Amino acid sequence: MPGVGRVRNAVLTIALAGAAALSLGPPAASAQPVQRSHDRGTFTIDPDIVCGITVITTVQSVDNFIERLGRNGFPLFQLTGRVTITFTNPATGLSVVAKGTGSTKDLSVTNNGDGTITVRTAVTGIAGQVILGDGTVAYKDVGRVVFATVLDYNGTPANTNDDVFISQSIESVSGPHPQLDSGFTLFCPAVIDGLT
Repeated sequence: MPGVGRVRNAVLTIALAGAAALSLGPPAASAQPVQRSHDRGTFTIDPDIVCGITVITTVQSVDNFIERLGRNGFPLFQLTGRVTITFTNPATGLSVVAKGTGSTKDLSVTNNGDGTITVRTAVTGIAGQVILGDGTVAYKDVGRVVFATVLDYNGTPANTNDDVFISQSIESVSGPHPQLDSGFTLFCPAVIDGLT
């Protein structure tokens, strides 16, 4: 996805995909579109190491990305789409699927006046689920989570590539989020159980 080499996207993507993000500005209705993209792809990593196990990883994704520029000069991002990641253990032939679908949308950005910004981002949908080979759902995070992320924007409001992550907190949670509630500790035990 173009222009998404930014710290805040990476931080939230890792946080919610556990293995799925974006941030800034006044309400999206007042922002001017800057960039749009639609990407669809499939790729395989062979060999890959996941949770200490050698696997073949296949990723299938569809992403719709929109960047808008808010009146305050800071970009807002919105990403909708879905991803399916299949991990296959070649030694056992067993597979585990990790899935996510939904949207990540910047709600607001506040210039803190000290060279930092606070970005509020909502992640909505199925942030992550792990499905074992027999169809059992090991866990499923679903609903809405609003994050507040503090970044040093390095004096360049429109350039997100030089943003530096400072901190992140959760403002609100709606729906069950066992992976989030566990501090993101459920993924590896589920994958190891499903692949061995």
